[in-house]
Amino acid sequence: MLALLPSAPSQAESRQGGAQSADAIDAPRISMQDFKKLLAAKNVVVVDTRNADAFALGHIPGAVLLPLEGQLTWPPEFEKTVAMLQATKKPVVAYCA
Repeated sequence: MLALLPSAPSQAESRQGGAQSADAIDAPRISMQDFKKLLAAKNVVVVDTRNADAFALGHIPGAVLLPLEGQLTWPPEFEKTVAMLQATKKPVVAYCA
């Protein structure tokens, strides 16, 4: 599954109840064809949301790791990654398989 993500809430927002639950977020899906176009144009940030072990076994070249598998928010050590994703002007596409 490929999903085009909205901007992510900070952990502070999540703790204060400002973030939506995972079920409430309906990120638009994009086709593999559209994804390949973005990737070829280098106009996308790709986020792998699987765990670190799965990421180490193989991932889309250039993807950044943000392990969300089974979680509603990211681990604290990934705050810099989240800040980069929030600041980017490029589309952000996440995948989990």
